[in-house]
Amino acid sequence: MDTDNITEKAYSGFIAIWQKVITFLPDLIVAILFLLAGWIVSSLIKSFLNKSLTKIGFDTFLDKLGLDALLKKMEVTVTGSQVVASIISTFFLLIFLLAALDIVGLTVLSGLIDTLILFLPKLLASLAVLLCGFFVAQIVFNGVKIAAKNTGVDYGRSVAEVCRGIIIVITVSLSITQLDIDVSLLNNIMTVVIASVGLAAAISLGIGTKSMAQEIVAGVYLREMYQVGDTIEVKDIKGTLASIGSVASKVMGEGESMTTIPNTFLLANKVTKQ
Repeated sequence: MDTDNITEKAYSGFIAIWQKVITFLPDLIVAILFLLAGWIVSSLIKSFLNKSLTKIGFDTFLDKLGLDALLKKMEVTVTGSQVVASIISTFFLLIFLLAALDIVGLTVLSGLIDTLILFLPKLLASLAVLLCGFFVAQIVFNGVKIAAKNTGVDYGRSVAEVCRGIIIVITVSLSITQLDIDVSLLNNIMTVVIASVGLAAAISLGIGTKSMAQEIVAGVYLREMYQVGDTIEVKDIKGTLASIGSVASKVMGEGESMTTIPNTFLLANKVTKQ
């Protein structure tokens, strides 16, 4: 009697499990078909975006911004087009995955996937802010470097690098903000650091390099007044103006002798131009 009851219960349990499998199997097949369709669609989108971005010169644009060199230093072999295409294609694949999980009733996993799907647009917005910031930083870098070169400042590239670095740091902070990450502490630290650097530069320029600043400003005025190759005479110095540097100018006298004169000396004294 006991044996019959055990057999009957085992049989009933097996039938119940089998019915659940039979009921679940169509949903599983549909979910697998959804995943397969999602994989195909995401692969096509990835290939299309990668080729399109490459053709319109997206990688070349990133290279001009200096991101390509940065990726190479980090030993990352992927291109910017591949990164963007992968993120967008992953977004579509996750949509199909979310639908497949809902079909089979895995609500816990579908909730996690849903959160990830909502995060991907924020990631794209963060990358867009980062690219815009690098673009602005590169424009400022080139502008400062050209302006410094035109005014004869020898360390113009260093100044341009500092300006670009500050813009990139601010851009990274804004980019992280797009991910809904609290960066208030980072912003406070950046504010203190930038203010400290600015204050130190102001004190250094106002006290430690006061005379050099005067020479640089004098050099700017001299370039407007004279040209390289002009024959000038100031006090007992006479010759051809060979160069107008940041802090001093050079005059070539007789016998190709070179005399270095502070810019303020030329600006403060009477110069006869022949």
